[in-house]
Amino acid sequence: MFAVFMPSMTNTAAATSPIAVESAEFKPCPSGTYRMRNTTSNRKKLVHSLIAGGIGAAIGGGIGGGRGALIGLGSGAGGYLVFRYVKDRRGRCVQRYVRG
Repeated sequence: MFAVFMPSMTNTAAATSPIAVESAEFKPCPSGTYRMRNTTSNRKKLVHSLIAGGIGAAIGGGIGGGRGALIGLGSGAGGYLVFRYVKDRRGRCVQRYVRG
């Protein structure tokens, strides 16, 4: 299947650098604000990934038994950690305060 779709893919995506793509992911902050990266604590990430893994294991166990529970555990926890990594890296715009 991959060999069938390979000729139809364009090479423009390979020509762009990953840095240019990463900087184009989000627009710059409006005036009066600056970008601040999120700092989620590791303990909070661990607890939330365990919760996401438990939910994934419950769904996977209901669908596919023991093997489905293992797959659901990995995909739930891994999916949450990838989501959190992207959100933390992107950051958010916060108000710039001027001392007067």
